[in-house]
Amino acid sequence: IQRTTRLIAERVEERVHSAESLLIGLSSAVRLDSMQHKYNDDVFSVALRNASARYANFFAWEMHGALLGTALHAAAIDSIRGTTREYYRPLKEHGGFIVGRGRRSRLLNDSAHIVPLTRAITDANGATIAIIGASLRIDSLADLIKIDEPLAENSVITIVDSSGSTIAASANAGSSVKKDSLGNNGIARNAIANGSVLVVTGTDSVARIFGFAQSQAAPWIVSVGIPRDAALAPVYHEIKADLLAGSITLGIAILIALGIGGRIAQPLGALSADALAIANGQESRRSTVESKSEVGLLATTFNQMADTIEKRNAAIAESERRYRLLFDSNPLPMYAWDAETLHIVAANEAAQDRYGYSQEQFLQLTITDLIDPSEHQRFRDSRVAFDERRLQPMTWIHRSASGEKLEMEVISTQSHRLGRASWLSVSIDVTARHAAERALAQSEEQLRQSQKMEAIGAFAGGIAHDFNNLLTGMLGYCELAAESLPVGRDAWNDIQEIKTLAVRGAELTRQILTVSRKQVVQHTVFDVNAVVQSVDRLLRRLIGENITLRTELVSQVGSIRADADQLEQVLLNLAANARDSMRPGGVLSITTTIVSANAAVELGMMGKEWVSIIVTDTGAGMSEEVKQRIFEPFYTTKERGKGTGLGLSLVYGMVEQSGGIIRVTSSPGNGASFEMFFPRIVEAPVVEVVPVAVAPSTQGTELVLLAEDEDSVRAVAKETLERRGYRVLAAPDGPSALALARAYHGTIDLLLTDVVMPGMNGRELAELLLAERPGTRVLFASGYTDDAVLLHGVRTDELSFIQKPFTPTVLMQRVRKVLDVPARTS
Repeated sequence: IQRTTRLIAERVEERVHSAESLLIGLSSAVRLDSMQHKYNDDVFSVALRNASARYANFFAWEMHGALLGTALHAAAIDSIRGTTREYYRPLKEHGGFIVGRGRRSRLLNDSAHIVPLTRAITDANGATIAIIGASLRIDSLADLIKIDEPLAENSVITIVDSSGSTIAASANAGSSVKKDSLGNNGIARNAIANGSVLVVTGTDSVARIFGFAQSQAAPWIVSVGIPRDAALAPVYHEIKADLLAGSITLGIAILIALGIGGRIAQPLGALSADALAIANGQESRRSTVESKSEVGLLATTFNQMADTIEKRNAAIAESERRYRLLFDSNPLPMYAWDAETLHIVAANEAAQDRYGYSQEQFLQLTITDLIDPSEHQRFRDSRVAFDERRLQPMTWIHRSASGEKLEMEVISTQSHRLGRASWLSVSIDVTARHAAERALAQSEEQLRQSQKMEAIGAFAGGIAHDFNNLLTGMLGYCELAAESLPVGRDAWNDIQEIKTLAVRGAELTRQILTVSRKQVVQHTVFDVNAVVQSVDRLLRRLIGENITLRTELVSQVGSIRADADQLEQVLLNLAANARDSMRPGGVLSITTTIVSANAAVELGMMGKEWVSIIVTDTGAGMSEEVKQRIFEPFYTTKERGKGTGLGLSLVYGMVEQSGGIIRVTSSPGNGASFEMFFPRIVEAPVVEVVPVAVAPSTQGTELVLLAEDEDSVRAVAKETLERRGYRVLAAPDGPSALALARAYHGTIDLLLTDVVMPGMNGRELAELLLAERPGTRVLFASGYTDDAVLLHGVRTDELSFIQKPFTPTVLMQRVRKVLDVPARTS
């Protein structure tokens, strides 16, 4: 009976595995694009035509529940969403293959039933991306209960699912079996677990012996019942015959035993002693009993058995030796852990080196001690029964003995070599690979942001450059006009208001140029803490008394190379935004620290030492949508007229120009944190020596060659220089300036030239002029660095460069400084 149930159960498994193989084959043919619905319908229709005897339909769902395709279309099918099916959530979360419960078909006639078979389609990472399925016709399973060896009359065979629904049954199963006896899964499962049979009396008053078997491929129980009398009839016959023969044999045996017992007792005792010796570990022990009787044959057989045992034990020992050699010498971390208690029972040298535990320490740990606490719930959810031969490779966050986080890809298989049910796990360290992948993703995001900023910057920078020329003329004429008017008069006051507005315009263009990375910056080496401390008082005045400012500065945090003035402006902009988000009050924190090696790896910033400045507030926070756009120029969430949208763009531009990285962490209601990372350098900070303030003279009699393509700037510069006593040769471009210089036979003391001019730029003009007049000093003027080539070799320090827009006063001070420096003759 049990042999028959196992045979039918194996047939069930073959049928289910065949269906799963068919779904695997169809998975590779299905197109997961919802626009390919017609193509998938055709694929399923061909499959159904070839297998219609077994299947009622083939279908596929995408992960939002939409139908990807079906062999048959009907209103009852097309109106269903995949998300409503009982198999949807298990397949989405865990993947695999599911055999559903039997139910009435929606497509066949009312009496037809089907069993849904579904399987997950996964991507390269094992995530479920679609579900494919088939409707198995229950009437096609009738051949499963047909057996070659006929059973006794009134025998019954049934296959039921976990709900007690009949999948297949012999003709008389319904009328001769009490449904509540075999439909009780608890009784059937106890019989399966104990390997026993069960006597059940049916409604036809026939007592049957039932055997049960559980299919491993489907949640189905197979039962076979044979009438008890028919099953035991041969046994009763044999018992009667055996009793008669036994009585006769017993009498003869007693007589023989009395005669020969003495002759065999001694060699049997010797054999018993030999067996006991081998059992105690003396594998080389052999029996010395010699006899031509059965006892001698038994001794020979015993020795053969001992030889076989010794060879088998030697083979096992050699296998264990090879296994241990492979385990210990494997360059990948390997460890075995008990499937029930989770205790680690062995670890190789590679595991000890990577995790930092000794062998003795490993044996005191459980597998959960290696896993980071954040992964414990996922580990509990993913545990499977030990009958799984191999676990799916998964990536876990582990912890070493020192607390270092490790990203490990783990593959586990069954093992019984350690005398217990255990899992043998192999770990592959993918920490660096994943960090590199994150760094690549971050670089791609930074590239996209840079390209977007570059496009906006090219537009804004061009406007700002032209606007700077206009502002230079405006500021110059304002100052020149104010010099000729009495101080305090209405006209003088009006001019001052115009000048104030022009200065505000200049500040706006400066911000635009910084955002577009076209501002001429002056990088110096300075201590980060010194800059933060220098703006402390200004920050407190900016945020007001209702907001608490906290600074946590790590001592000896180190130096960076950047524009200190720009960094101060960055801190002020971040503080202003934080103030506006924390009304009526809150806490603003500024922290400096050295980025640890582990943090640098996690952030994808390997290969350098980094210093971080973190500005955190307790304000309203930002949504993900706002966070994605905060660095865009002119984007602001403030009311109209209360923000230009350039503050955070300036922050981004400054950090990027300094070779740094900025990250933002924020969510609604949880404040915001801006983390700025700058490369740490070992150079000592440059300490500026502030000279004693002496009002410089702006008067002079030297001759200045002026080259400027903007008429208003050229006119105001010429007027300013001539009012201070200088002689001026003015030209609208480089070639004209060079022609004036060649026509003038006297000394040219200074060349004042714009950098960006059509035809010949300022650098080219300066090179040609210096080749002819080596002693001439040069002062460059420009609104932005439109092309790095234009400023190649140009010192953008305060002696050789003046940035537009400038006022006449600033121009005269810079001209005087340049002229007061001794000229170079070569």
